[in-house]
Amino acid sequence: MKKFLLICAAVFVLLGMSNAYAAENFAVEVLNLVNEERAKVGAAPLRLADDLQEAANIRAQEIVQSFSHTRPDGSDCFTVMQYRGRTCGENIAAGHSSAHETVEQWMNSDGHRENILNPAFTELGVGYAYEDYSTYHHYWIQLFRG
Repeated sequence: MKKFLLICAAVFVLLGMSNAYAAENFAVEVLNLVNEERAKVGAAPLRLADDLQEAANIRAQEIVQSFSHTRPDGSDCFTVMQYRGRTCGENIAAGHSSAHETVEQWMNSDGHRENILNPAFTELGVGYAYEDYSTYHHYWIQLFRG
């Protein structure tokens, strides 16, 4: 029994590492796709910010519970950010398994596209969560700061 529990624990650790690795790769992929769109309109590229990455990963887990710009505790989505800057924005999405499909979904929505192309924003955080037993399975967040 002890050996079985150790194997289960190892599998859970590896799954957690692979989810974190996937989220990190998705963040870079989303950043590249967003910067391609920004280049088309002459907007400066965004850069990933570590604190926004952490905040976006928290928000990605939160929207699994409640798909909303309001946090599960009822507070504003931007309260997850330690430093808000002069201006900030949030994009949420669910359902697509790839960064490309998700950025395309955002670009086909006026408000989301406006955030992506906003020249006032300089930094980005990207969060991703996968939950097998949820409505949409794949959950995405972009946090913008300028």
